[in-house]
Amino acid sequence: MILERLLRSRGHSVTSCEAAEQALEALKEEFFPLIFLDIQLPGMSGLDFARVLRSRPEGDAHYILVGTGNSRPEDLRSILEAGADDYIAKPYQPALMNVRLAVAESAIQEIAKRKALEGRLRFLASHDPLTELHNRSILTEAIEDASARWDPDAPGALLYLDLDNFKIINDTLGHDVGDSLLIRVADILRRGSRRKDTLVRFGGDEFVIVLPECALEDARRRAEDLRDGLHELAYVTQEKPLRVGVSIGVAALSPGTSAATIMSRADEACYAAKARGRNCVEIHTPETATIAGLVADTDWTLRIREAMNDGSLQLWYQPIVHLDSGQHFAQELLVRYEEHGNTVSPDVFLTALHRSGQMPRLDRFVMMRAFEMLALHADLTVSINISGLLFSDPDYGAFVESLLESSAIDPKRVLFEITEHNLISNLQSASGSITRLRDLGFRFGLDDFGSGFSSLSYLKMLPIDFIKIDGSFVSNLTTEPFQQALVRAIQGIADALQVDTIAEQVERREELDLLKEIGVRHAQGYLFAQPRKEPFTAAEIQAAFAANSSPKAG
Repeated sequence: MILERLLRSRGHSVTSCEAAEQALEALKEEFFPLIFLDIQLPGMSGLDFARVLRSRPEGDAHYILVGTGNSRPEDLRSILEAGADDYIAKPYQPALMNVRLAVAESAIQEIAKRKALEGRLRFLASHDPLTELHNRSILTEAIEDASARWDPDAPGALLYLDLDNFKIINDTLGHDVGDSLLIRVADILRRGSRRKDTLVRFGGDEFVIVLPECALEDARRRAEDLRDGLHELAYVTQEKPLRVGVSIGVAALSPGTSAATIMSRADEACYAAKARGRNCVEIHTPETATIAGLVADTDWTLRIREAMNDGSLQLWYQPIVHLDSGQHFAQELLVRYEEHGNTVSPDVFLTALHRSGQMPRLDRFVMMRAFEMLALHADLTVSINISGLLFSDPDYGAFVESLLESSAIDPKRVLFEITEHNLISNLQSASGSITRLRDLGFRFGLDDFGSGFSSLSYLKMLPIDFIKIDGSFVSNLTTEPFQQALVRAIQGIADALQVDTIAEQVERREELDLLKEIGVRHAQGYLFAQPRKEPFTAAEIQAAFAANSSPKAG
């Protein structure tokens, strides 16, 4: 009674229990941040009760204060070892009790802050911080769970939503308005969903909804309702209302079909909805894949063309080093596309540009930017990837010569890499064009050598200065005898032709040592440096080589 009065006098709400078992029942109904207990209890002892509390999932959220009449060091040590935070001697003295409670109250506030932070971190691990919808980390599990509840009458569906006018609003009215729009979109999606649905913010302006136990026609109606609801959102730009459209792709769930396949189908249906004029709903059919491919190619062609003008398409650098000296041989230029702060892998858009015949346009862009950087950095040498399609352009040789004339750089500072799988339709014409530019001082090489059947014919027909050994042969080189034999064979061919070799994707020192033993002259890869936006200095390259290469045996 004295203890309870003291606690209440400090503003605490108190629940008193006569036994540990009674306290455990009370904890099932309510959380108590402060547990003040006695050692001597009927039934379970106070120390056993403390151990049980600490073993619970949220056991570290309590502050445990033990009252004891024992003062022997071993008894006090056993109290702390049982999980108590502090103890106080009996009989309780109000002055000392107030000190102990003040310490407990301060600790409880810190515990509450820590638990709130832990809870927030757990939430952010699976949720988008802006919209507070789930993030993509839980998507596969949600699709698999919904597919497991498949029923022929209500198989379930997946909706893939892509906002149509978001970029215009974001760019015109600012990111704050864009963020506000995304929050409003999330609210509309919540209002139109069931408790068992899973809502995911998949990307910048892309959302996914998993609908378990839902007939396909019901999923279509749900999608159309969401489209109509989102269309009510409007913003004014240049005194004209701009409404938010959304293209929605719908794909049925099915047992035995992977989550990635279902996502791909919904994505294809979304592209087909865009092809119909946007702000449409499309259910996946076999025909939507063909439509989606055509729309994706056109979409990427337009986006990359725009990115060339607004700075979103960038050149990054990765050094190629001499394996004997560690000196700078060249820096390969790698194309990177940034969208909404995220870097998009070139694999996503290069295939579309190849299919649409737009690679020569990208080649010209890269060469123009490369020559600009060469004019700014006198000690820079670059290696530029060019597509085989460029050789079908009769004016490309004159284009390169014009760049050389306007920049006044030494052509020996430019290496051109021809990727093997970008087939050259006219090898004889290409050979003549390469010879013409080599006579000016440019150097040429074959990229990804050995990855396809055309390597040797290219090597025979084209005048080249170096070979880049495909990175797939370098990976696990030290443990794969077959790959070692291939690399030795490529090096033997290079020695016979008196051309340089460059090993790609070198990531481990053991690979580097074996490449040097085989006779490979140059290398690039994460062992030395990851690609970055700015050129590397000679000192940085030399330091990276020294830090990651084994000294020669002497």
